Amino acid sequence: MDHRGKLVDPLVDRRIDFHFNAMLDVIAEWRQTKELSHDINLLDKFFEMHEQFKEESQLPFTEFFPKEEEQVLQFHLGNLEYACGASLSKVSALNWDHNESLPQFSGDAVLMKDGYSQVVKRMSENIDLYLNTQVLGVDYSDDLIAVKTTDKTYTAHKVLVTVPLALLKKQTIQFTPTLPEKKIQAITSLGAGSLEKVALQFNKKFWKSKTDEDDFFGHVPAEEKQRGLFNVFYDISTSTSDSGILVTNVSGEALNLIKDKTDKEVVNLCLNTLKSLFPAQTIPDPVNYLVTHWDSDPFAGMAYSYMPVGSDGSLYDDMAEDVNDKIYFAGEATNKQFPQSVTGAYLSGIREANKIILSLTSEITQVDT
Repeated sequence: MDHRGKLVDPLVDRRIDFHFNAMLDVIAEWRQTKELSHDINLLDKFFEMHEQFKEESQLPFTEFFPKEEEQVLQFHLGNLEYACGASLSKVSALNWDHNESLPQFSGDAVLMKDGYSQVVKRMSENIDLYLNTQVLGVDYSDDLIAVKTTDKTYTAHKVLVTVPLALLKKQTIQFTPTLPEKKIQAITSLGAGSLEKVALQFNKKFWKSKTDEDDFFGHVPAEEKQRGLFNVFYDISTSTSDSGILVTNVSGEALNLIKDKTDKEVVNLCLNTLKSLFPAQTIPDPVNYLVTHWDSDPFAGMAYSYMPVGSDGSLYDDMAEDVNDKIYFAGEATNKQFPQSVTGAYLSGIREANKIILSLTSEITQVDT
């Protein structure tokens, strides 16, 4: 739907969708012969190819829908910025989707009815956990590793670091000795992406008047600066009752539109968007809401990683490399095949657990012999 609540003309929708993906295909072809030194940002490269297409094709790209086509194109760019976790002006045109050359999972996406916390809860059974205990430093200069926290110092033979990339960039944890230069370079070079979510709970699913059985609907921005501001609304209602929940995102440069606002002001901005999308409906105030603050969260500082201009997938391999067979690293920013995902984070944990087990087994075997 456009910003006035009008359904986008199906012809325009199909045409721009085809054009958008065709431009990405052209970029994919262009990069086959390019070295990393020729990398530029994805946004500039996209519009370079876009303008070239219009010039060479001589098609009346904006003759019939001068504004609508541009707005739909911005909608698609907003979705890509959400997927990348950053403004396309920061993302590598050469390697933004580097992992697509590796095998990927297929199948439908699913919603965990009780949230991701159920996974953590199940995995943490029969494991000693120390909550509300911030790690301040890791000293691996001796045989035993010393992990200094706000509470006490723990010792271990192996340490697995799973903090977000943003915290490693900020040096929230002090490593002694300093991490190897290769590791520091990977931490510095890989992008720490940003996005925020807004969840709204309503007493009635007013959006069903237009969406029927669909579990999401798009919001085409009125202008470029609004790209990424509540681009798509997802219906994550798990009940058949009248009440429902919508979740939407803020990504790319649109994050600047909410960074100085209170949660209530962000919610009101979101409600105004919904009112414009459903002008014939009376949009009620939400009975509950949640606005994330991952960027400013001292224990997160980001959403997920991305490929900045001038970088490639080898950074993920460098992030995953252990240090002296003592310090191991896991998390989505260490998974070259499945970055930017819970799946990637989980699988990286399994990967490192296996590495640690093999290392300990080898050490025990050496002692026995």
